[in-house]
Amino acid sequence: MNQRTHTWMAIRAVALLDDTSTAPGLVKILKPFVKHTAIGAWIPDMPSSKPGSGDIDNHVLKMKRYKGDQESRFTVAKEDLLKLLGAKRQMYTYLKKDKKLSNAWWGTAYKAEPKPGQHLGNCSMNLSMTLIDMLIFGDSAVAKLVPGVVGFAKNLHKNARSRKEEVATYFFMLSHFIADSCMPCHCDARSLAAYSNGLHKELEQHWSNKIDTFFEKKKLLKANVSSERVLSEAKEVDKEFGIHLPQSIPNLKAGDVWKEVINVCRASFALACIMAPVNTYPLGTRKLAKFDDLFEDNNGNTLLDEMDRVIAHDAILNIAIIWNDIWKTF
Repeated sequence: MNQRTHTWMAIRAVALLDDTSTAPGLVKILKPFVKHTAIGAWIPDMPSSKPGSGDIDNHVLKMKRYKGDQESRFTVAKEDLLKLLGAKRQMYTYLKKDKKLSNAWWGTAYKAEPKPGQHLGNCSMNLSMTLIDMLIFGDSAVAKLVPGVVGFAKNLHKNARSRKEEVATYFFMLSHFIADSCMPCHCDARSLAAYSNGLHKELEQHWSNKIDTFFEKKKLLKANVSSERVLSEAKEVDKEFGIHLPQSIPNLKAGDVWKEVINVCRASFALACIMAPVNTYPLGTRKLAKFDDLFEDNNGNTLLDEMDRVIAHDAILNIAIIWNDIWKTF
């Protein structure tokens, strides 16, 4: 996902928390600075951040056929994955009714093998733990919003304590990795899913075209508008993706950010194999897929519309779920 899409999804997640009255203390941290701290949502893709969070390999968890001696460990039945996703996710609804992926596909072991330090689940979990610490060490303005009392925090130098702007920026950085777990091409090891091979790039450009230029970084940072206006503009984009977000935020199903992201990546891989059918593009093939070929539909690009809706809905919802789970720690 590119800068415009990441920015919109993260801001939309703030609006979702606000509209559902979920974690009001967290909303008071995120909302006032949303125009400026939204930079965190696209920092991980910036070349100048490569020594830190910006290693592009951190943004993937590409599944492929596993042929080791622990196949049962890496095989997840359709019914089991649906339970792990929970009914409020559109991935759940879409995969539940899907007939394109066979029982044999679901009965196969799949595993991603990222290099050490290059793992979507790890990055999401690490930032989640960092944010918990930042909230614990928050300055007086943050401390007033975080439930509970941290006795030793007062002994820290005031400049060593986290400010609202810092906390908000890191929440937005976390949103980047959560959203990427919902991108099918980030979870598919086939050559067709590589960014430089066309499909990945064209799909991301297609989403960017749906989102108003209001969320372009230069325009957003310079816009003389209120936070309310920014959230309102984010909600206006919903109709472009055909999404209707829930009126309440579900709990983290897996009880663990790492596991949650892995489950979402597995579902995203399933979407990739529906989008680019495995009978035409087998696992392990180097065959490439053209965007227009995959989404050509005499009935009006139904598959593309469904992918737009499912991916956008769940990316926003998953950001809100994990943000809320961090806040619920307190």
